[in-house]
Amino acid sequence: MAATDPALLATPAAGVPLTPTPGTDALFAAILELTSTLDPDEIEPKTLRSALALLAAEGASIWIPYEGTLACPVAVGQNAKQLGGSRAPSLDELSGPLEGEENVAVLAVPLPRGEDHGALRVTRDLAAGGPFSPGERDALHRLAAAAGVALNNVKRIQANDRAKDLALVMEMSREIASTLDLDRVMRSVVNLAMRAVPFDRGAIALYERGTCDIRAVAGAETVDPDDPELQDLAVRAAWAAGVGQSFYLSDRTDPASDAERVFLQIFGDDLAADGVMSGFFIPLKDDEGVVGILVLESARPDFATPRQQELATILAHQATVALRNAQLYNQVPLADALGALQARKQALLAMPHRRRMLIAAAVLVAVGSLTLIRWPLRVDGLAPVFRPTARAEIRPLTDGIIERVLVREGATVTRGTPILQLRDTELRAAYEAALASAVAAERSAAAAASRGDAAEERLQRLRADVLRREASVREEHLRAATVRSPVTGILLTPRPEERVGSWADAGLPVLVIGRMDTLELEFGVDQRDIGRVHAGDEVRLRVDAFPQRTFRGRVSALSSVALDSAGTVVFPVRALVPNDGAPLRPGMVAYARVLTAPSSLLGRAVREPARRLRLLWWRMWS
Repeated sequence: MAATDPALLATPAAGVPLTPTPGTDALFAAILELTSTLDPDEIEPKTLRSALALLAAEGASIWIPYEGTLACPVAVGQNAKQLGGSRAPSLDELSGPLEGEENVAVLAVPLPRGEDHGALRVTRDLAAGGPFSPGERDALHRLAAAAGVALNNVKRIQANDRAKDLALVMEMSREIASTLDLDRVMRSVVNLAMRAVPFDRGAIALYERGTCDIRAVAGAETVDPDDPELQDLAVRAAWAAGVGQSFYLSDRTDPASDAERVFLQIFGDDLAADGVMSGFFIPLKDDEGVVGILVLESARPDFATPRQQELATILAHQATVALRNAQLYNQVPLADALGALQARKQALLAMPHRRRMLIAAAVLVAVGSLTLIRWPLRVDGLAPVFRPTARAEIRPLTDGIIERVLVREGATVTRGTPILQLRDTELRAAYEAALASAVAAERSAAAAASRGDAAEERLQRLRADVLRREASVREEHLRAATVRSPVTGILLTPRPEERVGSWADAGLPVLVIGRMDTLELEFGVDQRDIGRVHAGDEVRLRVDAFPQRTFRGRVSALSSVALDSAGTVVFPVRALVPNDGAPLRPGMVAYARVLTAPSSLLGRAVREPARRLRLLWWRMWS
């Protein structure tokens, strides 16, 4: 906070007689507040409000130099609309009434604004408040001087901040351009962003082959792809990358634009679960398209100022260029390098030794990449479809006519939820009759006891006990008329409401419920690839309903009997897919791939030709 100049409180302006200042404590407080203000947009409004309060004025205005005159950019109180945008040739003219002002007292003093001087002007009704006193003029002088000090402080601070920003941008540029390693570039970008913006979690995602994967996280050396929070972040990043423009969510609880509302409709629950209040999503794109996206999120609302957003955007532009360069540098040539070397053997021998060594090193790197780098071979799943993992048949415990079906087809039910109601009129009547008979027998026993007839009393109490037990049995039958779900799942029986009015036998299935927490995916694998698939292999899949989300499962069983599908021999394979939150439904069509044993790029390239050659050799020589 800038220190208050003592001269503002002790020395009046030149030529102003020393007179008691009205409201010295209030003046001191106003000067202290002005000189401690660092927001340039707040200085002028605070100056005007303080002038109105200190001098009991009805109008206040600020005038600044403009094209050789004084212009009024802001005014409050009396004639504010009339003064806004008006001009005056000099301070002397502002010291008297302007056009449209009558019977007003006017006081105008210089307002320092760097090398130039504007004016601070106040007015009030002459009849009600009288003319301004020398002490009030002195107070206004001091207030104007304090406003000038505050404006100069802000200018110096802004100049210092801009110099710091420039230095930070230069350091970012040097750090990012110092390497062509793709992963190091991404780590450098997201970690440098921590110096420009005070976020809580930052990450950079790379957009490749239609997928958006988190590749670097601020403050972390490695990335865990199975982290649920990072998976949620990757989905949000993919959405923002698809928008193609920078997107700033200022406050999750108070969206300020239509784009923020749409974003919150899609990801509001995920943001709340991850504790995110605001976020800044900056696509990394150039003329060739989107490279990736820089994501910065915070648990505080509106965490980035416009200046910080500008710095983050500059960093994103630098990162885009660096990522493009790193991608080009890391591409492995797929041409027939060995053939080219053989064709140019003489030319290579004629080259300098150092250059030949460099070319040989490049060939070794290419061959090593083709043969030593291995990753899982993907086997496509044919016609995959989801089915419930377990099916539970609903069997009533008593006979009866189905009076009501309480759930609809496809509805999710929990264990113990009523799903059927059998007609219980006769059961209820029998229960109530047995209960009434038991009550009557108890009354008879009480009457016999009052008469002293012990035999009759004992007989009636035995009878009441038998009737109570009978009523209890009939009550159990009555409860059995309400059929409840034995498991949690969804109702699979089509059109269950059509069973109303039909007869249900005890112990025979009426409806079917399937579990949804884990689904079974059944698909076919071509006979050429079935030998590579084993139980326990990872299955990755996507569905049309959630194209941005990748689901994972494990192969649970392989059929030993093949099926002939349109002339192609395939083997049925089943996999178990966790379905947390039940986004997947039975019957959905998926796009599935099985990740089998790792294979090199060269092995992938020669796998099919080698298979055909082996079959051909066997046919010729067997």
